[in-house]
This record gives sequence, C-alpha cells and structure tokens, in this order.
Amino acid sequence: MIKESFIFFVNLSILTYYYLNTQYKMNFELIKGIINGIYYIYWLSAKNPNKKEIKNNIKLGCETVFNTCKIKLNVHGYKMDNIPIIYVANHHSYLDSVILKYLLPNVHTIAKDDADKEFFLSNILKDVFDVWGVILYKRGNKKSGKKVRKLMAKHINGGGSILVYPEGKAIAIGGPKDFYPGSFEVAFNNKFLIQPITLKYETDITWGEKSKFSKKYHLDMITNINQCQKQINNVNVTFHPIINPNKFKSADIMKQYCEVIIRDEWINRHHYTSSSI
Repeated sequence: MIKESFIFFVNLSILTYYYLNTQYKMNFELIKGIINGIYYIYWLSAKNPNKKEIKNNIKLGCETVFNTCKIKLNVHGYKMDNIPIIYVANHHSYLDSVILKYLLPNVHTIAKDDADKEFFLSNILKDVFDVWGVILYKRGNKKSGKKVRKLMAKHINGGGSILVYPEGKAIAIGGPKDFYPGSFEVAFNNKFLIQPITLKYETDITWGEKSKFSKKYHLDMITNINQCQKQINNVNVTFHPIINPNKFKSADIMKQYCEVIIRDEWINRHHYTSSSI
C-alpha cells in the first residue's frame, strides 16, 4: 500500500509540474512549493491518521502555503482557543480558512457544500475536509441548515469550537458584507460564547467568488499564487473580545453588534496587542 501511494504521488507531482510549467510558465521553486502543498493535501486524505500527525501535517501544510504565497501573519488581540466557542469572521479569500486553521488547529469550520468543487483535486479534498473538521452546509436549504445547527450545538456542547463565515461566501472585493443570522441564533438560543475575528489583507491578493470588479487573480488559484509572488503580503488577523449572548436582547442585535465590530476594525485598524508569524 505504501509503495502504491508513493508511486501515485510521484505521478501526480510529475503531472502537476508539467501542467504548471506548460500552462503558467512558473519557475521551479514556485512549482516545488505547490507540489509540497499537494503532498500535505494528499497525506491528509489517508485513512485513520492519528491526531498528532494530523496537527503536525496541517501546520506544515499551512506554512507551505504561507511561504509559497509570501504571506506574513500579524495577529492582534487575544486568541481564545481553550474554551468552547463560536468564531465568526469576515471572508475575503479562500486562504482565510488556511490562516485560521493554522491559528486555531482544533476548530471545526462551516462551509457551503460546493466548497470542495472550487479547487482542483476535489475528490481528494472531500477526505481532507473530513480530517480538517469541515461541516458542509447547503445554502438556502432549510433541512440542511437545521441539521448544521444541531451539529454545531452538539460539537460545542461536547467541548469543541466552530468557525463560521456569516457572509456565506468569500467576497474578494470590498469590505465585509451583511451577515446571515443562523450562527448568531445558534449562539443566542444555546448561550454559546462568540469571538469575532477581522481579517484584513494589506495587498490585493484576495480570492473568492466572481463580482463586477473581479480580476482573473481574484478567481483563479494559480493566477492568484502568481499575484501573491509579487510582494510580501501582510495579513492582519484581529481577535476581538469575547461576546456573551446574555448581554443582548436578541440574536439579531448580537449579529449587528458583531458586524459593526468586524467592519470597524477592517476600516480603521485599531491598536491591539500583536505578534507576527
């Protein structure tokens, strides 16, 4: 089995190199970084890895992405990762999940059910999503939404944490958009703590769904990597103070409060205790 897996990965690497070299004319070092990233993706699709191996390889995989994309993380505020909590973050890039998984390795993530189709190697990523703790949500489907809310409550009551992008999708252009109410209703009804997170990219390397002002590198992964290569890309990640649902009269008021906090930080960049990664 090990031999067959090794042969498969070698063949996959050769095909990836040929494709990137012929279609995108990438240099060897950049292609090597992408292939290393594919290795960690491929490894994470293996069955029954132990928790320590998962955590180590997720960290190495994330660091490979950061190095390849020249990303420097500037972390602000106080990260709470030792209590059950719902993290809510704005969403400007598919890289957001890599960044937050690196900072919060034990967190589970809510994602729309076609997320695995937005990347190449989608069949492998289905298994990777299971290892990463991704809970898929069919947007606009009441039955799926009800199921996800139950899964969220069960996971948090069991001592885990959940990451939610309440905008519902990665929007590369412009500031944070209006939030969907679901995650706030779960928090309010179950008295779960919330920690808002603001992500702000200082360079134009965001990557998400198509909009009126999208450029090619906002839509295509490989073109986006080439855009990242042009400079050092500082990404500010701000962990805001914990929000207790008991302080609010309704889930909607709590949602609006989180929207204001995240947008204000995105626009004004306040001074919090910070560290660089």
